[in-house]
Amino acid sequence: MKKVSLVVFILVGIFAVASMATYTIAFVPKLVGIPYFTAMQEGGEAAASALNVKFIYTGPTTASVEGQIQVISNLITEGVNAIAVSANDPVSLVPIMQKAMSKGILAMAADSDVATPGRKIFVEQARSKDLGYALMDETAKYLKGKGYFAIISGGETATNLNEWIMYMKEDLKNYPDIHLVTIRYAGESISGAEQAAAEIMEAFPQVKVLVGMNSTASPGAAAAIELLHKVGQVVTIGITDPILMKQYMKDGVSPACVLWNPKDLGYLTVWAAVQLLEGKTLPANTQINVPGITEKPTYDPQTGILLLGAPLVYTPQTVDQYNF
Repeated sequence: MKKVSLVVFILVGIFAVASMATYTIAFVPKLVGIPYFTAMQEGGEAAASALNVKFIYTGPTTASVEGQIQVISNLITEGVNAIAVSANDPVSLVPIMQKAMSKGILAMAADSDVATPGRKIFVEQARSKDLGYALMDETAKYLKGKGYFAIISGGETATNLNEWIMYMKEDLKNYPDIHLVTIRYAGESISGAEQAAAEIMEAFPQVKVLVGMNSTASPGAAAAIELLHKVGQVVTIGITDPILMKQYMKDGVSPACVLWNPKDLGYLTVWAAVQLLEGKTLPANTQINVPGITEKPTYDPQTGILLLGAPLVYTPQTVDQYNF
C-alpha cells in the first residue's frame, strides 16, 4: 500500500512540474495604457496560455526611452528567458538589450525595431514600405490627386514611425500635385495629437488631410476636427485601432485608416520566442502555419524579420468588422 501511495505521489509531482510554465517571456511596449498595446497584451496572454509559458506585460507610463531601459533592467534582474520590446528609440536600447543577451536572455523586438546588434529577431506587423505606401495612396485617393496634407507622428525617434514617414515621402513622388506641408510630433498621446492637429489647421488652412502615424494621432486629430467644426473640410487618415475610429468614421471624419491585427502580433511574438527558446529554426521565406492566428507569417533569416502579414485598410463600411 505504501508503494502504491509513493507511486501516486511521484506521478502527481511529475504532472505538477509538467503543468508549470516552462519559460517566462516579457513584452515591453512603448508605454502602457493605450488600446493598441493592450490588444498586443491580450494576444501575448492567449499565446502564453496555449503554449504553457508565463507572460509578463510591463512598460513605462509615458513613451520614454529611459523608462524602457529601467523596465528592461528590472526584467534582466528578475531572470526572464526572453524580452521583446517595442522600441521608443532603435539605438538607445541596444546596450541594455545586449546586456540581456550576455545574461543568456533572448532579446527580441516587436512592433518597433531595435538596431540589429540589440536583438535576435524582429516581429514586424507589416512591411514598412507597404504601410507607408498604403497611407499615401489612401491620402491621394481622398485628395483626388491634388492638394495638401500634414503628418502627426508620435516620438521623433520611433523606428517604425520614421520608416513609415520615409516611405510615405517616397510614394509622394508619384503624386506631383500633392504636397506635405509639415510634420508634428505629439508623443503617444491623444490630447497631444488633438493640440497638434488644431495648431496645424490654424497655421495651414489649405490642409485637407491630417495623417496620423501612430495609434493615438488620428483619434486626436479627429477630436480636433470635430471640436473646430471642420467636419467635411478636413479628414484624418492614419495607422490606428478601428475601435478608436469607429464613431469618427460614422461621423464622416475619417474615410480610411490602416492597421493590422495587434492581437495576432502579440500572439506571434510569444510564439516566436517559444520556438527560439526551444532551439527551433524558423522556416525561411515561406508561409508559416502558426496555430492560434489567421495570418501566415514569413521569416527572412537575412534580416531576422518575422513578418505578420499585409496591411489592413478599413473604411466606414468595414470598421464594424473589427473589435480591436
